[in-house]
Amino acid sequence: MSDNELILGELKKISAWADMQRKLMKYSFIFLGASIPILIICSVLAERQVATSITSVQRPDWYEVDQNIRLGDFDKAIKLGEELTLKTPQYPEAHRRLAGAYLAAGKIEKAQKEYVELFRLFPSEENEKLLAAIDKRIKAEAAKP
Repeated sequence: MSDNELILGELKKISAWADMQRKLMKYSFIFLGASIPILIICSVLAERQVATSITSVQRPDWYEVDQNIRLGDFDKAIKLGEELTLKTPQYPEAHRRLAGAYLAAGKIEKAQKEYVELFRLFPSEENEKLLAAIDKRIKAEAAKP
């Protein structure tokens, strides 16, 4: 074999290796070009799934009670307030908020019971004033003909 044939053989090997590298890069880019949009779509769908599952598991809280009072849905506010108060009967703020829902709905006697419980759990000057105000209101309504 002559030197030219050896050089030609080496050049063919190098050319074959370069062709293989080009094909590998080409298929890598094709794979990336197809997989990145698929990954983006899957992540968006997964995020939506997680977001809907989180909101469906969300438990009612005192914010919803206050929100329903502001919206004028007193029955729903009272129902939520009673459920939450049963879960946390030693929480004074629960009784204050439930009493507020009862007052908004015009159920003064039930509001008084909640204010009594509030004062029993947290005897402060402010709670004493709230209890005195509700007692005064009950007496004023009883005095009306």
